[in-house]
Amino acid sequence: MAGIFTRKSIAQIMTDENLTPEERTDQIFSLYGRALDDGYVTKNAAQAAQEAAVEAAKAQAEKDRPKPVNVAESDEYKALQGEFAAYKAMQTARMSDDFKGVKGKFFETVYNMIDRKDGAKPIQDQLAGIKKDYEEYFDAPADDGGRKPAFGAPLEGAMPKGDEGAQTAFEKAWGFVPQKKG
Repeated sequence: MAGIFTRKSIAQIMTDENLTPEERTDQIFSLYGRALDDGYVTKNAAQAAQEAAVEAAKAQAEKDRPKPVNVAESDEYKALQGEFAAYKAMQTARMSDDFKGVKGKFFETVYNMIDRKDGAKPIQDQLAGIKKDYEEYFDAPADDGGRKPAFGAPLEGAMPKGDEGAQTAFEKAWGFVPQKKG
């Protein structure tokens, strides 16, 4: 409504001969006041509009806010928990006596071949079956023939006793026969 205070409307007021100069001035100021009042916003009205806009923005933000996610209930978390439990079980099995003869680099392969369902054969029986087909995955059995490894010379005889044992040992080793005196 700012179009009220235009040159055309002022020209009409100025050319109206029925109006006195004071009435013309009053009408021009009246037009000017209406033009200002049309777009003028009071401080209280501006503050009320601002508060209303802030409240509307808060309500919209609350509505648009994503719901909090409980990580423990997500599918990814449950899958990760399952993988961790399987890894823990595998590491426990690695240290157990059941898998003692399996080579380290083939452990995972052998472990994954084992059937762990209810009613499955015992692990030792399954390992025996796997060992028949995949002999290279297992350590070779230690066949010592009943002997134990010996480090050093066998324990026989006794310690030398001064000259008495040393001389005889020297003679035996080198075939030295001492000459008789006299």
